[in-house]
Amino acid sequence: MPLDPPTPARAPSPELLRLAAEGARNIERADQRQQELGEQHMRVALGAHYGSARQRGLYVPLVVGAVLVAAMASGFISVDYMTAGMAVLLLGALGVAFLDPVAGDARVASERAWLAARPFPVRGYFEALQQRPVAGAVLLVHIRFAGETPPLDLVQGVLGRIDANPSVRSAGGRGLVLQSGLISGATGIRVNKVPVYRNHRIVPYVHRLVDEVLAPLHATYPIDQVELTRPV
Repeated sequence: MPLDPPTPARAPSPELLRLAAEGARNIERADQRQQELGEQHMRVALGAHYGSARQRGLYVPLVVGAVLVAAMASGFISVDYMTAGMAVLLLGALGVAFLDPVAGDARVASERAWLAARPFPVRGYFEALQQRPVAGAVLLVHIRFAGETPPLDLVQGVLGRIDANPSVRSAGGRGLVLQSGLISGATGIRVNKVPVYRNHRIVPYVHRLVDEVLAPLHATYPIDQVELTRPV
């Protein structure tokens, strides 16, 4: 018995095509916003750790305002300038306290150059900085060795130099997974009573992890690859 010919696929209506295109644009805009937000998180983390030119510039009105107020209090300048002096002082203080310390392109490039110069590839560092800051972040360090894997207690001991609450487990084969203790994202800043968190302490943690833990291990047990992840 001959088979019936397949029914041709129904073409979507113009309205359905319009809705699909609108949804695709909405998804694209959301992805773009997420990428921009991640870039901001990363730059703020680096700027908070190393300092940023934008925030350093705000120390100028802070110092000028403080000098004016001190001079008026000592009688060197007329108290008629008190309002101006206090305004300048307040501007600097608020800026230093609440303006995000965003790192510039040169600082980001310098950090990428540092990472690229390590004796083994380290992936996921900038992605970890781009994630949403939280009160306490955890890093998972996936290590693949080129040959022999070091004993777990040895790795735990070396890692304990920089982290008092780590854990180390085998990932099978030539792999190990290191888990950090909580890395604080606290800043002491509150906006409308809501605490502000940043990823700034991840920066020195990863530097010490790579240079003081993984590099010494690599000298005896060559590392093929390192990948950092942050559980959501």
